[in-house]
Amino acid sequence: MTPGVALCESLQRVMDGGDFNSALSLCKERLDADPNDADAHRYLAFVHAAQNRPGFAVRAARRACELAPADARTWSDLGRVHVHAGKSSEAIECFRYAVQLDPCYADGWHNLGTALKQLGHREAAFTALKNALLLDPTRAETYLNLGNLLIASDQFEDAVECFERAARHDPKMAQARTRLAQELSARGKVKRAESLFRQSLGLNPDHVQGWFGLGRTLEDLGEAEGALGCYLNVLRRRPGHPHALAQYLGLAREEARPEFLVCAEVALRDEKVTDEAKALVGYGLAKYRDRRGDYNEAAQAASLANAARRRKAGPLDREQFARRVDSIVRTYGAEFFSERRRFGVGTDQPVFIVGLPRSGTTLTEQILAAHPWLHGAGELPTLSRVATHALADTDDQPWQAALKLDQMKSRELAHKYLRALRDGAPKGRLRISDKSPLNFFHLAFAATLFPGARVIHCRRDLRDNALSIWMENFNPDQRYATDFDDLAFYTAQYRRLMAHWRNVLPLPILDLQYEETVTDVEAQARRLLEFLGASWDARCLDFHRSERTVQTPSRWQVRQPIYTRSVGRWHKYAEYLPGLTTAFAEQVADIETTA
Repeated sequence: MTPGVALCESLQRVMDGGDFNSALSLCKERLDADPNDADAHRYLAFVHAAQNRPGFAVRAARRACELAPADARTWSDLGRVHVHAGKSSEAIECFRYAVQLDPCYADGWHNLGTALKQLGHREAAFTALKNALLLDPTRAETYLNLGNLLIASDQFEDAVECFERAARHDPKMAQARTRLAQELSARGKVKRAESLFRQSLGLNPDHVQGWFGLGRTLEDLGEAEGALGCYLNVLRRRPGHPHALAQYLGLAREEARPEFLVCAEVALRDEKVTDEAKALVGYGLAKYRDRRGDYNEAAQAASLANAARRRKAGPLDREQFARRVDSIVRTYGAEFFSERRRFGVGTDQPVFIVGLPRSGTTLTEQILAAHPWLHGAGELPTLSRVATHALADTDDQPWQAALKLDQMKSRELAHKYLRALRDGAPKGRLRISDKSPLNFFHLAFAATLFPGARVIHCRRDLRDNALSIWMENFNPDQRYATDFDDLAFYTAQYRRLMAHWRNVLPLPILDLQYEETVTDVEAQARRLLEFLGASWDARCLDFHRSERTVQTPSRWQVRQPIYTRSVGRWHKYAEYLPGLTTAFAEQVADIETTA
């Protein structure tokens, strides 16, 4: 065994045990014997990097390059040290030089592709990672990175294949199964995701991402106690983990553990905690306080959460948003649809459930899906994705997609959407619903693809609706959600757009008022089924007994019998959040006048 190999094996043993001082001593002993041993300098660099000493690490790695300038490994290792120090551009230069020295060096191509991916250079990253796999088609970590890159490029099927190959080539790689499970869960394949998360934890019981992913999956399946146990497993291994802490507090029905409440309160006011972490923890704490009737404390936690999210994501661009709605209204009149009445396909199976988030869309679909002739596909991202696909190689916005279609293209995209809508649905269903609330932006596109479709429009008291949105952890892209004035502006524009669709859209629209549904569920369920052409079935009244997966913030509400405690909820917060009442005063007065 050569001295370099012996040193490498000894270092690996002591570093695996976390004994960095012994690792440092081993390197120095070797360098005392031979100060020009390039391998010893390479290993010394990694020891310094592991101890978070970037300056020492870079000097040692550069010395290795000076001693072995033609060795691709030394340049690649210098690149890895730069990555550890957060210097991606310098790292990429080193990796490129390494593969220039040795084009058959798979590690160099892998490292180059990973660094390019981190900087957002997708095409170059694809090329580098594929080169690594051409040289070594068994590299599990490269398959994992390539899969992540494919996900970012919306190439789901290819990404799944990469994750499956990663798991196959390295059966002990828990991360590959977790990553595959995350993507399957995001696409509604929750039972398969659950199995993969459990496999990853069987391989590595300390895999935090696996525990957290399993917790979210169990929530989707309605298993609250199991989900809480998963979040506790995360917090035992990583105290203060913001995602797990937020989910734990948002889900806990009994008294939360005091140490977690203290952790949450401290995080919300600690300047060292990132705004995104503060937002996550604050939304979770607000839900916990709200459930216990501590409305002042809930309002304070939600205020801090929204302030943190707003600092990170920014406010709603009201002018841009109004221009968007103006353009939609101006573009899509009755004549537009009349000229395209032969576009798309003739099926009347799709049902689009739209409205503001938290307006009762999940409840509506749960009632619908309890009928044996109907099926709820959940909150699909497909309509907007197909619209984006129609605009490939253009700078147009998704709302413009209907403008770009001819008859052939409209039929092609309609079938593409139908495949996603029907995925997982039992055969022969009369109607299948897509309950993505914000599809109200894309109803022109939907009507062009499916002139026989139906639209269910869910409505709710504006103040209750806004409060529910404001207290929920929405995607940071939903910038309107963090401020009541922005919410009021967004709501006014949404109402204007829905009024326009009601006048020009060639699709039947059924308005369902949340308050009327929870007050008399049978009457509204009968209206719903009549609109969908389905006979009455009493099972729709037992929607809460359904075992179907629910992947929205309303997952726990729709697993309970109908209740009315969310009606007029805004009154409980009126004294603590006066801005809510003020922001919606004009719209509420308008609704009351026209009622």
